[in-house]
Amino acid sequence: MSSSAASRVVASMTASSSSSASSSSAADRLRAGRSRFIISSTSTTLPSESFRRRRETRASSVATTTTARLRPGRQGVQRIYRMTSEKSNIDVYEYLEALGVPRVNALRVQSEASEWFEYENAKRGGAADAPFGVEEMSAVVAFLESKGVSAADVGKLVNAHPATLAYSVEGRLRPLFEYLGELGLDADAVVAAVSRRPNMLGLDPNENMRKMVDYLVSNGETQEQALEYLLKTL
Repeated sequence: MSSSAASRVVASMTASSSSSASSSSAADRLRAGRSRFIISSTSTTLPSESFRRRRETRASSVATTTTARLRPGRQGVQRIYRMTSEKSNIDVYEYLEALGVPRVNALRVQSEASEWFEYENAKRGGAADAPFGVEEMSAVVAFLESKGVSAADVGKLVNAHPATLAYSVEGRLRPLFEYLGELGLDADAVVAAVSRRPNMLGLDPNENMRKMVDYLVSNGETQEQALEYLLKTL
């Protein structure tokens, strides 16, 4: 074989080897590309799943927050209660205003009087659903006016001591006025004493008030001095 023929054979083998290597490299690149595509496809699926979970979590969080905002807390319940009470007790507020209670104080007076009525009612064993409204309040007002308390003073007295409206006429108010009369006060003096110290109406004459007076008298005070002491300290 001539040298030129040998050179051609070598060149052909080299070209064939290069072609095989090139084909092998192309195949490797193709496989690598497919692998990257598969990995890429898998990686795009995972973030989508993660995104879906995050979206569901956010939606759940928003729902919880919205529910929490809609669910009334203590202040919300109190606000709803006040609104409901205002609507259902408008006649009570109008009655209190007619007595001379300022409109801004009507809710406070009604609330305190109602609370005290519940206490007094439970204390004397009354029905749990005993009514308390204009009719019960007007009975107290009528009694005070019958004792000489003017309409203007009734309003001031009720505004200063709302529980007055919840007291039982026969169980507390009448015995109190009678006991003050026993201490030497005439009707005008009793009215003046009550108007001066509305809290005196909160004393039960057959219990704490009589005991306090008796104690002071036993220590050398006169009944008048004992009463004056009560008027100063109440």
